Amino acid sequence: MKEFSTAKMDETTNMITVIVLLFLLLFPISSFFFEPPKPAISIISFVLMYGVIFISYGFIPKRIAVSADQILIKNLFGSVVINIMEIETFGTLEKIGLNLRTAGVGGLFGYFGYFNGKDVWYVTNTKKKVQIILQSGKVYMISPENPDDFVKAVQQRKMESTKFMDRLA
Repeated sequence: MKEFSTAKMDETTNMITVIVLLFLLLFPISSFFFEPPKPAISIISFVLMYGVIFISYGFIPKRIAVSADQILIKNLFGSVVINIMEIETFGTLEKIGLNLRTAGVGGLFGYFGYFNGKDVWYVTNTKKKVQIILQSGKVYMISPENPDDFVKAVQQRKMESTKFMDRLA
């Protein structure tokens, strides 16, 4: 199994993360100084804001690995396993254009969740993306630190699996 590190955040993602973190960290603290004091609002905002930080951080892929027949994407909340033989097309993407976040995180530590309705993103760096399109039409976007090495590893595993399947037939 070959492991790939998750790409470090790009400049835009870094800037969004810093600005949002400052707001999420400082707003709950500042709410304790509102006049007249509303401790219930302060405590609820504290729990919600710090919860957003934890959940967003949890979506960052901690492990991206390619085995003989699968791609593994693992974060704090679970794993996604992609069967290499189900991949229709894959490759690096330089530009992403306009994308609509359907559900998920849009900038805090990266871009995670559903975009454009059905695309599943685990992207920390928008300049180092790999798009994986399955035969079912499902799309995954990930951002390994070395996208070209990742694509080569998947191509090699896909060829090996195809040769193995041809021998069985």
